[in-house]
Amino acid sequence: MKIIITRIYHDKIFWITLGFTLFSLLLGLPRLSDLNWHTIFSLFALMICVQLLNSLQLLDKLSRLLVAFSSNSRQTIQFLVILSFISSMLLTNDVAILTLIPLFISIAHEQRLKTAFPATMIIVAANLGSAFTPFGNPQNLFLISNYHLRSGQFFRISFPFMIISLLLLIPLTWLIRAKVIKKISKESITIKKIPLVMTGCLLLIVFLGIFNFISIQLVGVIAIISCFFIDKQVIKKIDYGLLLTILCFFVMVSDFSHSTLINHLISQLTQTKSMVYITSLLLSQFISNVPATLLLAHFTNKIRALFWGVNVGSLGTLIASLANLLALKQLILFDQTSHIYQFIKIFTLVNVILLILLGILGMIFI
Repeated sequence: MKIIITRIYHDKIFWITLGFTLFSLLLGLPRLSDLNWHTIFSLFALMICVQLLNSLQLLDKLSRLLVAFSSNSRQTIQFLVILSFISSMLLTNDVAILTLIPLFISIAHEQRLKTAFPATMIIVAANLGSAFTPFGNPQNLFLISNYHLRSGQFFRISFPFMIISLLLLIPLTWLIRAKVIKKISKESITIKKIPLVMTGCLLLIVFLGIFNFISIQLVGVIAIISCFFIDKQVIKKIDYGLLLTILCFFVMVSDFSHSTLINHLISQLTQTKSMVYITSLLLSQFISNVPATLLLAHFTNKIRALFWGVNVGSLGTLIASLANLLALKQLILFDQTSHIYQFIKIFTLVNVILLILLGILGMIFI
């Protein structure tokens, strides 16, 4: 318990969000019905699955295998970008970034590679790849539960987004110089089969809960019990700060919805699907895509436009997605601080270009 409290105490994003939430109480008190517990329980159960898979070192093993097969720096980074894109679909964009950015920095230091552009590509891949699945990021989880989407409905919306994103990402990786690399030392990682199968079964149960085939509260209980059979330490590793941050977003959005002025303004900005798309995309740049989703969902049933807007909206500024800030934390921790300003400059340039390109293409698919 002390570890959990300490981690929350040092979570700056949570405290900043809490500050804005307390300020929003001036607009009115939140309604209990506005707090989407289905999303909270879904996210909690998924975090347990993610931490269990992470404790099995599945992604670490796969990363090292990919690096071992690459012959130059461009190929290594292409492998990492593709791995980030695919793994974020299953393990969330946060976990993909938490795992792959430190791994890339380690490789970059050993091979004397520049870090800014490759790190940017890994982060962008995690954000875009996570949009394909319901559990890849928090905003998708909310859209599923809020609009009661079936799996077929969701994937019909997300599949074109995934294909277009991949077609934009791959050509960009060819801008990386192909430098001959020396082989990195291989660490022996053994994946335990029984815990892996149990975690896979748990992930399937969580998936059924997300789509309302079984009670999501029951799924949460099953997830907790599973930890005691697979890895007890996982309960301590859950990002409770993120859960509290999402809860604060729900409270904040509920408070904003009580304001007549804000209600009127957003109502005017969500009249058509194009307006929903552009509003959600631009709003994400300033308050990030999760709260933008929570706020706009109160005013529109144009699901496709909102999905495309907030997921394209993960591109652009550093605060457009919470995963971007998480990545920045990792770079400050593992890379030399003198490189951070260079990273921010390149990150912003690449993200703005992709935001414009994917933003224009999105108008066709909404």
